[in-house]
Amino acid sequence: MTDRPRVTSILAECGLGPDFSRVDSAVLEEARARGCQLHALAEAHAYSYLDEADITPPVAPYFSAYLKFLAESGHEPIASELEVIHPAWQYVGHLDRVGWMAGRRGIIDYKTGESVDLRAAGCQLAGYRLAWNASRPTEPVDWIGVLQLKADGTYRYHDIPHAEHEPVFLAACVIWQARHRKETTA
Repeated sequence: MTDRPRVTSILAECGLGPDFSRVDSAVLEEARARGCQLHALAEAHAYSYLDEADITPPVAPYFSAYLKFLAESGHEPIASELEVIHPAWQYVGHLDRVGWMAGRRGIIDYKTGESVDLRAAGCQLAGYRLAWNASRPTEPVDWIGVLQLKADGTYRYHDIPHAEHEPVFLAACVIWQARHRKETTA
């Protein structure tokens, strides 16, 4: 395999990703654009180059919820928008945020909207955690969580039990690899 699969692609191919099949394409595009802008703002904020003029009305309440979470949780960013590669499984993930909370290092994934598929998000974050810990064994991540940011400027943090989702993600990797393994002749 020359191209590394993405965590989200592995999950989607195995039927473990979120199901957006019933969502109108215009709504999906609006959510994608909002998510991209929110990620850019959170990254700029984490690295101290935020230009407040970049905060547009459609994303302002979500960014406000993000700032509220930081203030109330004491979360301290280590890195934002970081790519990780699992050295053995050879898949790629794109972390939203690695940071400290309550004295422990963890990974947070941002989700916007009124509902979140926590099963799919749990598998996604489990893949990220496995890749981070395998590539950085002296800097292990202890926890994973979803930060659900809402249009009314509120948030909800969901702690994800990684031990429950990691075996599922690895099983998806096995299935993905079996489907994409090149046949060799002896």
